[in-house]
Amino acid sequence: MSHMKRIALSAIVVFGSTFSAQAQTGPYFEQTYLRASHNWAFHDNYPEANRLFNAFDYGHAILYETLWRQPTASVAELDGKQFGFITNQLLVHPPGVMLDESAIGPEWAKLAPEVLAMFEWAHMLHRQIYDVWADDRIPATEKDARVAEVVSYYKSRPALAFSSKPKDMELMEGQPYSLAFRKKFPKYNGLIWSYHWLQMTLYDALMAGRTRQERQANVSKVVGLFRGMTRAPSTLPAMMPMTPAIAPLFTDRYPEAAIIFDNLHSLHDVVSDILANQVIPRSAKRQTILAAAAHYRDDHTSVTSVSDWRDMANEMGAEKMGGRPSFGTIPADPSKAPNRRQ
Repeated sequence: MSHMKRIALSAIVVFGSTFSAQAQTGPYFEQTYLRASHNWAFHDNYPEANRLFNAFDYGHAILYETLWRQPTASVAELDGKQFGFITNQLLVHPPGVMLDESAIGPEWAKLAPEVLAMFEWAHMLHRQIYDVWADDRIPATEKDARVAEVVSYYKSRPALAFSSKPKDMELMEGQPYSLAFRKKFPKYNGLIWSYHWLQMTLYDALMAGRTRQERQANVSKVVGLFRGMTRAPSTLPAMMPMTPAIAPLFTDRYPEAAIIFDNLHSLHDVVSDILANQVIPRSAKRQTILAAAAHYRDDHTSVTSVSDWRDMANEMGAEKMGGRPSFGTIPADPSKAPNRRQ
């Protein structure tokens, strides 16, 4: 059996013992997509990009599993073996089904099931917003209401929802554990950032197209740029992609969602740093992760203004984050044309 087949099979296995009793009760019960006519539109209309998301689930899960199981994991393990497998095989032939992260990383899932649930809930929001913009049956004038509906649904679970208030960089880069992962594993770190780059630029690709053909071309363009990054590691993002810099159309139209996703991506980095930094004792990893996650859910810790968040992103420079794709078209709804902040 091939390695890819083993991944696909393992991904559909449900490990009843993966989640703690706390994660199975109260605010952590499993909840799926908001019922809507646009569900799975992105899956149906943009299958190549959609399959890449399935591969991304593996990349995040195996990273956390490796760092937790092997506290002294070598550079060769992640920047070598895993990076090579993901870029040369998994992303080239991504799975056709969504992967169960708790099957790929069962020990990580048992360590912090609450945080895994936060990640999965936010990833579901990603997919539902893509669906709204991928559904050609929804008029451009109705897109905003549909997006508002799925964002409201996402926020209805405060135990899992990321804050829609922007956080300053101190929360991610100014802690005792900060920067440990990117310093030790720069290639894999760049790979994770390339995932986040694709997730955000796809929104602008969809929003910039006036017709289905233009949207298809735009999506193909950003997928091609992403594949180019993964084939040439020196071109991977050198800074964490921030939405105002790389996806200005999406940011201007849906700032609340853009902030949620930047907070999501920041916490991904924070968890990697906590697991990779030996300054944090193994016995303290779980509580440190949970404390960081709580800060990213609340609306008062390390909050900055929306204008400062935008300015910070643009001052850091889109070119260091993977670049800002240009599509040469106008937004689908001309009345929503953004005033881009440079």
